[in-house]
Amino acid sequence: MVLFVKYVFSVRFSRNHCYSRFFILILHPKDVSFLYFQKTSIMVESFIVKNYMSYRDQVELSFQASKKEKASTLPPEWYQEIDGKRILRLLLCVGLNGTGKTKMIEALQYLRMLAIYKPQKPTDHPAYRPFLLDEQSRYQPSELSLTYYINNICYYYYIKISEKRIEEEILKQQSPNVLLYHRLYNADTDTVAIKFGPDSDISKSTQQALKLTVIQNSSVLSVFGSLNLESQSLKSNYDFFDKHISLIRKSANQKIADKLKTGNLERDLQVKRMLLQLLKDVGTNVCDYEVDEVTFNISDIEKSVPELLLHQIQKEHPGGQISQKTLRLIHSTPLGNKSLDDSYESLGTMNIIKLLLVMYDVVIGHKCSCIDEIEYGIHTKALDFLLKMYLTIADNCQLVVATHDLSLLKSKNLRRDAVRMFEKDEYGVTQIKRMYVHNTLNFANVYEKILDEQLGLMAESLDSLSKYRELIQTFYDEFEGSKRE
Repeated sequence: MVLFVKYVFSVRFSRNHCYSRFFILILHPKDVSFLYFQKTSIMVESFIVKNYMSYRDQVELSFQASKKEKASTLPPEWYQEIDGKRILRLLLCVGLNGTGKTKMIEALQYLRMLAIYKPQKPTDHPAYRPFLLDEQSRYQPSELSLTYYINNICYYYYIKISEKRIEEEILKQQSPNVLLYHRLYNADTDTVAIKFGPDSDISKSTQQALKLTVIQNSSVLSVFGSLNLESQSLKSNYDFFDKHISLIRKSANQKIADKLKTGNLERDLQVKRMLLQLLKDVGTNVCDYEVDEVTFNISDIEKSVPELLLHQIQKEHPGGQISQKTLRLIHSTPLGNKSLDDSYESLGTMNIIKLLLVMYDVVIGHKCSCIDEIEYGIHTKALDFLLKMYLTIADNCQLVVATHDLSLLKSKNLRRDAVRMFEKDEYGVTQIKRMYVHNTLNFANVYEKILDEQLGLMAESLDSLSKYRELIQTFYDEFEGSKRE
């Protein structure tokens, strides 16, 4: 039996010390799929947005490593080389509150939605979210495009959308340049015209079906996904948006117990091994966990549940049964192992578990995933370790991370070309900048200096804050006066 050996960098934190070590994961061949599941190669090269929310002007979120950064001087695990280009596996998006970090993540999800979801009714208008702070932009179309790789083949997807319809849509293969289709709305005839490339693999029958089915508010890709049509190129691109682009919010109601016990025994065992090792390495005393499952019949609660809610429950559980899973973490103490329900665990511990599950899905699913406020409830050093672990095992996958944790910029492992700085000007327009600093300079200090300039005189002195006390007093006096009247 051949075993797979993987060296993983580990950091251990205690109250007064931080030390590093290497440990070896020796995996059974069945476990290798977690680390290198090579069926599909997926990487995003560039995402461009124009006239969407705070992005009035065209901006680009590029995953390409800077040519200024030599591969020999910075960690190679940060990037994957495809077609002579170094594509980064991790981007750190930083900036003040309200500068557009979350909106960029939402824009990518918006493009995904347009690509895979077909409107239910022909009269439904597509979601339209232009820049609203000037009179010209609010009536102009939004434009979004994505350049990405599927099995080392580079594709370009572009969509232009207005309040009433999709104005234009392009899908083509780059290098060699092969047009799959170009869809364009004709205002004179109020019709949608689709031109298919002569060198594409889209059959005449598939072309005809798409021409007959595509309407003003639906993308060609979404219609293809809703029909039983043949085209390997369209299928791979539809699957890319459907399965390999995801958005994770801190507020998402993730059922951790359901993700830890899926019914796939091999997958659940892989996750458990990694999770317990991780919880140990970041300094918790969690040594094991258990997921209990209770099943009961809907008929048992019919009399105690409102009719409307009961109808919804029956719709979601057509089998007539509900399964409820609960998670208990087992802690190692000098007095022996003690079990606690997950409701008693710290926010940090639970978010570490959530983040590990996200990373697992990203790695084995070859996803480009966006995480907003990744630091939520997690200690800086633990988060730094988590990102290092992700980069160690990452292959054909990417993370876009929005964060306010400036300590991440002090990491010795940080690639300076992986940081994107978000700024908003006096017109409310978001810009994205790369920050280039000299090797001898502290990245975090440079960024903090920029932030100080942006914040201006906000907190110049404590005396300036007295105006808030005066305002409160004014409100109080006016309120008391109105009561007396």
